[in-house]
Amino acid sequence: MRLFLVGAALALAACNPSAQPGAEAPVAEVANVSGPNNCPATASTQWRAGGQTITIDASAQGADCASAQASLVFRGANGAELYAETFEVSQVMVLAAPDSVDDLQRRLNEWISPPGAARDSTDDLPVWEANAQSPVSGEFPFYPEEGLDRAAYTALRAADAPMFCFVQGMESEACLTVQGGSLRKVGVQTFPG
Repeated sequence: MRLFLVGAALALAACNPSAQPGAEAPVAEVANVSGPNNCPATASTQWRAGGQTITIDASAQGADCASAQASLVFRGANGAELYAETFEVSQVMVLAAPDSVDDLQRRLNEWISPPGAARDSTDDLPVWEANAQSPVSGEFPFYPEEGLDRAAYTALRAADAPMFCFVQGMESEACLTVQGGSLRKVGVQTFPG
């Protein structure tokens, strides 16, 4: 019976048409945490994206920091929410295994203000070769967001639009770009974990 249940679970997982190999999915689009918040870590920064300033807020909530959820919210100059996503802290490489609120606070700051050279333009996205299934950066594929075909992806690269990428799993980062005053998810870049 146990073998049957394991097989059934694997079969159901394989049927998910939106799953992409190597890309982790966020746990939820909106935080749904009840109970006391024993991990009140927060961070905020501003991103100059072309002619607009976008505020990026990161916060954690949970019974403890190791099992908390982290929310990422991008807001326009008028305070309107442009993009939001929530993740399990334990499933994001730069946030996983914090040992205190202060430690998670530091990690949240690094999450939204990555050190070193960052991809900051759609021109930095990997080239999508004519006969390739997806763009590839070295040996690691980039998975464009569903509905973004090669022609649209190539046009987006050529537009050299502002882009913000953040670690969203143990072996991947998500990239967002500004289009017409709103944010759009371009896709997910995998990397070694």
